[in-house]
Amino acid sequence: MKIKKISYLDPRVDLENDCLDVLVTLENNVCYMVEVTTPKFFYTLMEKFKSDFVPTGYPYIIVSKLTDEVIRAAIQQFIDEEEDLYWLKLYHMIPTLNIEDINEILDRKEQEELEE
Repeated sequence: MKIKKISYLDPRVDLENDCLDVLVTLENNVCYMVEVTTPKFFYTLMEKFKSDFVPTGYPYIIVSKLTDEVIRAAIQQFIDEEEDLYWLKLYHMIPTLNIEDINEILDRKEQEELEE
């Protein structure tokens, strides 16, 4: 599967120290939303929250800089890694999950393990 179009929901401010919400449209016209960030942005978050670690939040696709070329290559790698778009779908879905969804998934996995 190939990327048809990438759109940014927010304008890029700092190519080496920022994060972006990215809407990815694939060649089958299905869209996925992911967040892309740079490593330097993690330091910015830690400074902002006066912390020694990155605060919890949904996962980021990490790139060296926020250029179209790098973002497209990183997202294409997520697409190519698994035939069923596993990583792209996972990163897209995590922000939409609530605790009930997560508990249901864990319960289902536990039940599957008991049946084996």
